[in-house]
Amino acid sequence: MENTLKLSNKIAYGFSDFGNNLVFVAATNYLMFYYTDVAGLSLAATGILFLVIRIFDAFAGPIFGILVDRTQTKFGKVRPWFLWMSIPYAVSAVLLFSIGFFPVNLRLLLAYVTYAIFTICYAGLGTAINAILPSLSADSNERASANMFRNVLGQTGGLISGLAILPLVSIFGGTSNSKGFAIGMGIFAVILVFSELFTFTKVRENVTPAQEKPVPLHESIKALLPNTPWWVIIITNIIIFIGVVVKNSSMVYFFKYVLNNEGMSAIANSVSSIAMILGAIMIPFVIKKYPMRSVVVVNLGVAVLGQGILWLSAGNLGITTAMLGVFVSAFGLGAAQSLMFVMTAETVDYGEWKFGVRAQGLLTSVSAIGASIGAGLAGVINSEILAAFHFVPNIQQSASGILGINICFIYGPALIDAICAVTIMFYTLDKLSQKMHTDLLKKRQQEINEGAGIND
Repeated sequence: MENTLKLSNKIAYGFSDFGNNLVFVAATNYLMFYYTDVAGLSLAATGILFLVIRIFDAFAGPIFGILVDRTQTKFGKVRPWFLWMSIPYAVSAVLLFSIGFFPVNLRLLLAYVTYAIFTICYAGLGTAINAILPSLSADSNERASANMFRNVLGQTGGLISGLAILPLVSIFGGTSNSKGFAIGMGIFAVILVFSELFTFTKVRENVTPAQEKPVPLHESIKALLPNTPWWVIIITNIIIFIGVVVKNSSMVYFFKYVLNNEGMSAIANSVSSIAMILGAIMIPFVIKKYPMRSVVVVNLGVAVLGQGILWLSAGNLGITTAMLGVFVSAFGLGAAQSLMFVMTAETVDYGEWKFGVRAQGLLTSVSAIGASIGAGLAGVINSEILAAFHFVPNIQQSASGILGINICFIYGPALIDAICAVTIMFYTLDKLSQKMHTDLLKKRQQEINEGAGIND
């Protein structure tokens, strides 16, 4: 069993999220624009579509998690899913941005069908990306290092996607945005396939019980329901993603109406991505000296400090101060969020150690629901707050409207970061980690020895 990973293994794991985010960020950032401005769907119909698919999305991940736990192949139980899902996900991404080629009366139906297929494929690949981390190494430091590559390359893929998609639409579409989006997503889709095939070729499942069999659903649930550290992670994920999505969707409003400089919002998004990359890079080095829970709490404090700097920028209309606040807040949040994946991997080991069931597919996939639920709630919260404070688009905002924007962009996320610093305090695996991994290593070595005895 290998605990130390090669650099090529870590880079390959990172490319899984690079390809994923290259496609997914383009879809999340521009799909509404494509539906309304290119395909000609109404805003109301598009809003209902997103709500329905968000509900549908909540079930797709756990289903793939159960399938992963029941998979047995010569390549492992998680690794084959990179091979199986890469081409379907790539094709679904192109189809998602191809409904504009069809008659107008068919486009809404096709939007539902293609978005549902895209969501299923995204859930399948995303489950594999999350579920393989516990199998890469039994060493939490090595997991953190591998996850750092995932976060850095994932954020890089998202940054490239956000910056490149519209120029690609312009270059290849000319006067036809429909053609431009289809070709642009086609280019991203090809890169996605090569990225996932590279991951499949280079990663290995090094932590697998020697006598492991497919995990029945009732056994998986046994490893989930009483797993207190896992519940801490999923609750924290729900809360933290409410803050992330509310803040990100409010950024353009803050720069346009509070700082009177709409154009700087795109630069602020890039600053945020770079800061999150740097925060993720720091994590493997820090957790060698400090407990993971403490590192998360400190970095959430850094994120709150960044929100305080943004509050100062809102008071004196300072763009430079605002960029500093965006950077500091994203740095702390990026570090905290990247470590949550590693802590989730620890809960998989805890389930095997405490309850005798290694249900990494279900535990990691259901943990991801926290992000989905948080993002779904955030959309409702954001619109309700702005409406309650009488925000009106495309006019000079009243003091009440400005306050509503600041609640979404500054005060609310600061409060949520502080709440998450409290909830994560209930994560207790740092004290148990060394004994847990020692016991599991002995158990797996015993299984290997017993297997060798049977073969003799």
